[in-house]
Amino acid sequence: FNDSGAHNRNMAFQDGALQMLRQAAEDPSWISMERAIQRLTSEPAEWLGLKGVGAIERGRQADVIVIDPSKLSSNLGAPVEHTDDRVGHMRVVKRSDGVVKHVVVNGKTAFSDGAFAGGLGREKFGRLLRRK
Repeated sequence: FNDSGAHNRNMAFQDGALQMLRQAAEDPSWISMERAIQRLTSEPAEWLGLKGVGAIERGRQADVIVIDPSKLSSNLGAPVEHTDDRVGHMRVVKRSDGVVKHVVVNGKTAFSDGAFAGGLGREKFGRLLRRK
C-alpha cells in the first residue's frame, strides 16, 4: 500500500510492491528477484523495529503471499474509478486481480484463488505489530 498522492480518493494504489517485482522480473540486471523480495519484506520490518516478521524462518510469524509471476506483466492495471458502496464515494484504485493467488496471515489462509476466508474480519488472523 502506498499513499499515491495527496488526495484521499487516490489512496488505494495497492500494487506498488508488485510493480517493483515486475520490474525485477523484466530487468534482473537492475535488481534480482531475491533482492527485490528482501527489499519489500525483511528490510522494512528491520527498519521499523518489528521482531519475528519479514522473513520465512523458524519461530517467525507465518505471513506469506503467493503470487503468479506469469501475471506480473499483464495484470497490473491502470487506475480505475470505483464507487465504494460502503460509503457511497468514488475513489481511484489500482487492482492486480489474478496476480496474488494466496495470502496467509500467521499461518491461517486469509485469501485464496480470488476469495477471502469466511472468518476474515470476524476472527483474529494476525496480530498488531508494534514498533519496539
